[in-house]
Amino acid sequence: MSPVTHPWLRGLAATSLIAALALLSACGGEDTSSVESDEDAAAPVAHTHADGSTCYICDADQREAGRLWCTEHGRYEDRCWLCQPQLEDPDRPYCKEHFLYEDECHLCNPALREGGSSPSGDAGAAAPSATPALFCNEHGVPELECGICQPQRAGTLAPGESLSIRMPSARSAELAGLTVERPGRGSATASLQLLGEVRYNENRRASVTPLAAGVLTDIRVDVGESVEAGQVLAVLNSATAAEAKSAYLSALAELDVKTAAYEREQRLAEENIAARRDLQEAEGAHRLAVLAVNQTRQRLFNLGFTEKDVQSIEDTQSASSDLLIRAPFAGTVIERSAALGESVDSEAIFAIADLSTMWIDLAIPEDQAIHLAKGGAVSAHVRARPGQPVAGEIIWISPQIDEQTRMVRGRALVPNDDGTLRHGMFTEVTAVVGTPTESLQVPADAVHQLDGGTFLFVRNEADLYALRRVEVGPRSASGAASILAGLDPSESVVTGGSFTMRTEFLKSRLGAGCVDD
Repeated sequence: MSPVTHPWLRGLAATSLIAALALLSACGGEDTSSVESDEDAAAPVAHTHADGSTCYICDADQREAGRLWCTEHGRYEDRCWLCQPQLEDPDRPYCKEHFLYEDECHLCNPALREGGSSPSGDAGAAAPSATPALFCNEHGVPELECGICQPQRAGTLAPGESLSIRMPSARSAELAGLTVERPGRGSATASLQLLGEVRYNENRRASVTPLAAGVLTDIRVDVGESVEAGQVLAVLNSATAAEAKSAYLSALAELDVKTAAYEREQRLAEENIAARRDLQEAEGAHRLAVLAVNQTRQRLFNLGFTEKDVQSIEDTQSASSDLLIRAPFAGTVIERSAALGESVDSEAIFAIADLSTMWIDLAIPEDQAIHLAKGGAVSAHVRARPGQPVAGEIIWISPQIDEQTRMVRGRALVPNDDGTLRHGMFTEVTAVVGTPTESLQVPADAVHQLDGGTFLFVRNEADLYALRRVEVGPRSASGAASILAGLDPSESVVTGGSFTMRTEFLKSRLGAGCVDD
């Protein structure tokens, strides 16, 4: 068996070989003739069974777990004499139809499937554990470790375990532009890189709505203007305000009358001139007058009048219809939906926000959310401040996953004293995770995600590389990936050109087992 010029072309070679050979017949009730020699055999073509059943050749679910399968030739790797000629036992009859020894072929001998002994008496002959170690002659590595022939095993590796990838020659790495370097070691605070969107601090944002219906007669601010707490934003001509003022002034006048009557009855009672009953009636009327003043005064407060406004109403005895609309706190007018002469009722006419702080809504991958907690430090990077991240902290992490994005929502609070951050900005956020730890560090581009695991490419020889499963911590603030397990400090990791290695490894999945020319 001679090796193919380029290992990753063996899938194409296998396909050409299949097309050149006669099609194998179906198992079971159809023509079961097979090729004369394994040396000329190709993978069986797709087939069906007359009785509708399936076999381990056409149904992968029926194959023995943990036993390697030669996808090029359609048989178990330890029974493929094209890939493993050194393992053939010439004294043991071989079933060329099903590519097993006769004494383990349960398709020809159904009694084996039911647990009976083999015709030869070797009941354990079919057990994978009794099979000699398989070796990939094409790539010069154990078959179990060959990443070219067995790429599907990548998903089964534990941290520290590898698959071997043999390059076509010792110069292949150089021609492909691969560069390697040993991992560094440093003490850094691990971090997560997240995407975020700047939003107004909703705890410091208010919609300003008139508390009574009326017509706008004066608008004193516009969008973008800064306002102070209590500053008049607009004036409304409101009949409700006029009625409330009149009721308050009337209650004050009535209180004056009732107070005078009550005081007079008190003096008369002290001189034993007035009846006790008259004093009690005067006292009751006075209390009712005080209650009426308090009620009408509170009504003015409910309409937005301040203590100063109410005192002014008393002093001027004015029952005008002017209703002043004021800012609830210091901030910036961010919205205005009012025009002079417009009749308004309960709709908001202004929106004010305190821009000294902002929120950043975070999108957190569900597998990373466990690393973050309320109070954690973050830094936001925006184009308006290159090289000057804005520091803040996490104030909320959602207890549920967004059903549409499958991300966990979070929120950070950041200062905005200089007004750089604007609502709607997209930003990259670095979230600090845990305390500073010392670990091996490699460039983030050297780390790859494959089959649900994290991998590096490690050089073993000039033409032999390992696809190494590693455990990776969150990225450091400098962008390096922290390797927690699976890598030795003395090993050389592929950094430059590692994406080329990844691409070539993925190409190997398009081929099959070793090719025999």
